[in-house]
Amino acid sequence: MMEPTIDSLLLADFAEVINGKLYLMGGGFTAVQLASMDQTHRFFVAAALRIPWGYTNERIEFSGRLETLDAEPIDCWTLEGQIEANRVAGQREGDTTTMFAAPVEVTVPRPMDVVLRFRFGQDERTSRFRLVLADAARQ
Repeated sequence: MMEPTIDSLLLADFAEVINGKLYLMGGGFTAVQLASMDQTHRFFVAAALRIPWGYTNERIEFSGRLETLDAEPIDCWTLEGQIEANRVAGQREGDTTTMFAAPVEVTVPRPMDVVLRFRFGQDERTSRFRLVLADAARQ
């Protein structure tokens, strides 16, 4: 039986799911400009999650965390939960794609490269991005 998978993973300035559709603003960035290092910066992680027919009506765990390039955890944000895709009466057998969005808040002591690690069932994806000071980014 096929396992649940992450079809795509994106970072965005804003993301939300309404009626099964994913709405993004400023999606796909690789750098975050911070006004200062002592402020928390908020952005969003978004994903398209494929759930095989055999996993519908079952809870599938997901998790997310931030870490350094050396895989050391950054303790400012973690995410844990479960998703369950239900079978609609009369629905034909087939995979279901579920859209996902959640806020991420990050505070770090210095500019650095960061990895967001997202896990869905046994599948895992990462997205790397750089945290920089806004003034340094303009130079």
